[in-house]
Amino acid sequence: MQPTDPRLAALYDGDNPDGPDHDYYRAVADRVDADVIVDLGCGTGLLTVTLATGGRSVVGIDPDEGMLDVARVRPGGERVRWLMDDSHQIDQVADLIVMSGNVTQHIGPDHWNRTLADISGALHSGGMVAFESRNPVAAEWRSWTRDQTLATLATADGPLTRWLDATEPDASGTVILTTTNRWDVSGEELIVSQALTFRSLEAIRRDLKAAELVVDEVWGGWNGERFEHDSRLMVVEARRM
Repeated sequence: MQPTDPRLAALYDGDNPDGPDHDYYRAVADRVDADVIVDLGCGTGLLTVTLATGGRSVVGIDPDEGMLDVARVRPGGERVRWLMDDSHQIDQVADLIVMSGNVTQHIGPDHWNRTLADISGALHSGGMVAFESRNPVAAEWRSWTRDQTLATLATADGPLTRWLDATEPDASGTVILTTTNRWDVSGEELIVSQALTFRSLEAIRRDLKAAELVVDEVWGGWNGERFEHDSRLMVVEARRM
């Protein structure tokens, strides 16, 4: 894959700041007393470095070299082993594997089951995987329109105007999300498209079971909210059989 443009990678933390989602994953790590943690799809490593405390062994894996360039030089980055690739790169037995920031939706239908098998194989018996995914019932892609997302923000390269557009899901539940970035001073435009797969909770449960991962909990939010049919989020905790 093409690495993220450095100008956009520098904005990622501002768009996805530390918040209740990171608090949740840190709490899970403490709750299961994890010594070995893999952050799969770690992005710029904002969460990853905060997991690397108290002598833990933490690995951050991401297929985007542009994101990892930011991760490696952030404060605390020296405490993490950074690897560029996907779940194939998990090379040690883990207590906990996390996939934050809706990473699961970036894993397409052709790679999803293999990824779950890799995760299962990397967890010791009783080890946990924790992740979130947008609930397709909430149809969040319908809010990803130019009218609803058009915004201008200040950047180191001058004002940046951007907006989103999205397709309806195909038969696999995959949406194409397109972000248009326009630097106002130069008029330069950078258009980035990505595929996001929306899976039902029933499908997620089925696929986890096939990978010998048993669902412990499904939350509807970051603070232990009960999952409802139309909850926006599905926050899943599953264990290796």
